[in-house]
This record gives sequence, C-alpha cells and structure tokens, in this order.
Amino acid sequence: MEYSALIFDDCMDETDSYENLEASVQVFQKDDRCRQIVVSCSTEWLLKLAQRPSPKMMMVQMADTPYVALLNGLKAVSQENVVVVGLSHIVDREKLDTMLCELGQYPAIYYNEDLQAFDTRLLMFSLQLAIETNVQIDSYAMAVEKLSNTPLQKI
Repeated sequence: MEYSALIFDDCMDETDSYENLEASVQVFQKDDRCRQIVVSCSTEWLLKLAQRPSPKMMMVQMADTPYVALLNGLKAVSQENVVVVGLSHIVDREKLDTMLCELGQYPAIYYNEDLQAFDTRLLMFSLQLAIETNVQIDSYAMAVEKLSNTPLQKI
C-alpha cells in the first residue's frame, strides 16, 4: 500500500527531538511504499532539515493556530493514505507495517498520539466539517473522532 508520511509536531514536548525527526525521515526514506514525506514542525528544525533535502520530502511551516496547522499539513499530502507521526518517538518499522496492514481494512487507525494512519479523504472531510461547525480540534485523531461517523480503531 502506497502512502504519504506526515511528520506533524509542534516540537514543544520534552521528548520531542531533532534526532527523532531525522531518524523518522530515514525510516520513511527507506520504505518503498512511502511516496512522500511531509514535515510540519518548528521553523528552526525545518531550516536544519532543509540543508539536506531529499527527493521525497516536502516541508510545511507549522502555523500558530492548531486548525490552520492541521489543514496546511494535510493539504500537502498527495497519497490516498497517510501515516501521521509525532516526534516523541522514532518510527518503528514493525509498528508501521502493522498500521498499514490495518489501514487496508479500516480507514482510521490509532496506535498512540505519535503514530496514526488514515484514509486522506476521511481527514479532509473531518477538517472541512470542523470549519463548518466551528468545532475546536488540535489533532487529526480528534478531528476524526469528533466529526466523522468512523471511530478510531485502536491497536
């Protein structure tokens, strides 16, 4: 299953690190199923990452407001499936394989706050509904959970 990786984090937690960002990018670079890596995080980390660009990678500046940040990150995604990761942990290839296998059966998979997988259309629908209903959201998982009729499948 081909997918886009969306590395999305405000880089404010103690456990977030630039080293985790670099390691996660490497995991996705080596995965032939990953067609695109979208990175949306702090400007400082984006500038460091931009010094070593790669063909799969696209960088999106993190907006100040949660909804705009979520929308901007997702607008850059080009594949029908997206794996969303944070920066508290390095992406584990085995967990990634499990997520993608589950995503083939169900459109919204939740492992933890730093690893989720979605059908991109479901996320777009949920974010659009958030605009229309003025619901406050601060994560992709929250958007799907609050605004779609599709509960998250937790693994």
